[in-house]
Amino acid sequence: MTMYISATFKELTRKRVFLVTLILTFVFLVLFAFGVRELSGMAGQDSPAERLLNSMVLMVLGLFFSQFLAAFFVLFSAMGTVTGEQENGLLLAVAARPIPRWKLYLAKWLGHAVWIVVYSTALFVSVVWTIHSLAGLPVLAGDLLRGLGLFLWMPLLLLTLTMLGSVYLPMLGNGICAALLYGFALFNGLVEGVSSYGGTNPAVEKFVLLTGLLLPTDSVYRRSLYEVLGGADWAGLATADMGPFTIPSVPSNAFLLYTVGYAAVLLLLGCRAFSRKDL
Repeated sequence: MTMYISATFKELTRKRVFLVTLILTFVFLVLFAFGVRELSGMAGQDSPAERLLNSMVLMVLGLFFSQFLAAFFVLFSAMGTVTGEQENGLLLAVAARPIPRWKLYLAKWLGHAVWIVVYSTALFVSVVWTIHSLAGLPVLAGDLLRGLGLFLWMPLLLLTLTMLGSVYLPMLGNGICAALLYGFALFNGLVEGVSSYGGTNPAVEKFVLLTGLLLPTDSVYRRSLYEVLGGADWAGLATADMGPFTIPSVPSNAFLLYTVGYAAVLLLLGCRAFSRKDL
């Protein structure tokens, strides 16, 4: 099984989308660092409290766009994991080996997960370090680790859903479907932020809860942002009045446990479906 994990790992690095993603990520980080430096220089006459608030707002914006990069890295790299390899004949040659299919499916998931964790960690640390060093935002190690763990969990959830879709849908159709679901969850979070200005709306709350249960990526991201910004002590300062980026409610620990069960069920369904798939 280790051989198949390594093979998936190497195959992913050979894809052009991997190189393009690295180049675009580097460009984003350079432009982001330049923007943070310029904005920090313009705020040199502000009070310490104002500089702290501005740096927290920059953190919100930086991690918001970072989750986009992590999500699309998952979508473009994993949308053809099963059907894409089936169409070019590679999957039939690999599946003919004397190994249970569910192990092959898990090996592919783990191979993608390794690169996703490495990429997302580098992206997260780069953004946080940029804000910390250029804008002076204080970050505690415990908050940083909790935020990083949740930031990594978000693309892994999306990976699990995308791989399940790749068993049933053609590569392009699966990519479109997964991207629409991710975008719908993201849009749902933005709507919740905007609606918080008009007070609590029961209909919106039910809609947000239902969408969060269907695809909890945005909820996990918001909890990650909440932890990075200091939790209950500081997070409310930056996220209480940011329009669509406002976080009116923070996902609970019970919801995070639900996401673990959610991923386990999707992974189990993927293993079962792949075992029964006609290659």
